[in-house]
Amino acid sequence: MKRISKVIISCTLLGIVSVQSFAIKPDRTYVRYPESLGLIYRDLDVKTSDGLNIRTWFFPAQLTLSPTELNDARENPVKKPYQTIDNNPRPTLIIANGDAGNMSYQQLEHARYFTGKGYNVVTFDWRGFGESSEWEMNIDYLVYSELLIDYDAVIQKVLQQKEVDTSAIVVYGWSTGAYLSMAAASKYDNIKAFVAIALLTTFDEVYPLLKKAQDPNRDLIIPSDYPLNLLPLNLAPTWNKATFLIVGEFDDRTPVWMSEKIFAQLPSKKELWIVEGAEHGGARGPLRNFNLFNSKVFEFLEKKLK
Repeated sequence: MKRISKVIISCTLLGIVSVQSFAIKPDRTYVRYPESLGLIYRDLDVKTSDGLNIRTWFFPAQLTLSPTELNDARENPVKKPYQTIDNNPRPTLIIANGDAGNMSYQQLEHARYFTGKGYNVVTFDWRGFGESSEWEMNIDYLVYSELLIDYDAVIQKVLQQKEVDTSAIVVYGWSTGAYLSMAAASKYDNIKAFVAIALLTTFDEVYPLLKKAQDPNRDLIIPSDYPLNLLPLNLAPTWNKATFLIVGEFDDRTPVWMSEKIFAQLPSKKELWIVEGAEHGGARGPLRNFNLFNSKVFEFLEKKLK
């Protein structure tokens, strides 16, 4: 039974890291819930300024399960009573999804890793994604400016939680979630670090690459109301947060030169990791080796948050 379970886990994880896009592709169905990984969590009541509910999971720092306990949780998922290790406020990661899938995918693997390292982790779904409020979307849009409203509501709610060290908050995202994380974080001095996978520079520079990488006949739409001053290349010169840029060596959508261009503009407290052999995302993206990926992010945070 345990051997079969391990095969299922491997196949599930492959599907998890295979999610990639670069235009809005909402997924309303959760492939699993945190209890399937034995994670302790609770829902945060997050409501946006325009009245929508954003499904948000708060994972406190917690003990790592043994392989046997983890296997038991996968075979018989049961939600655990909420409890914390102690009463100490802790550094907290807010993980933003990209433009496809939802927070039931790789976010839960990151939550399992970092909560075991003493961090709180927060995951959430954009409007129209997962179990957040319904919101009609045109799948040809690269992004909707309203997603920044969702992100801001999550950050404000996280700042109110007693488990959170409000001087040590990290935002963390890939692809679309990466540049939305940078934009959202720019308003908050509480946010001390930023981890970005596959970060674009500007819409003007990424647009022709996306057209080439995807169906060239598809009409991708850049929203006219997105605040261009919040795009990464425009924020970089005055950016004051520790930043870890991660990009695949063979990324054809947000190529290495984009991360290098942003990196050159960042004043200080920065690191760049070009992941050898990796592409933009999916099973061949920078997250393909979860253990290596998470350990490098953890090392960065341990250095920069102290």
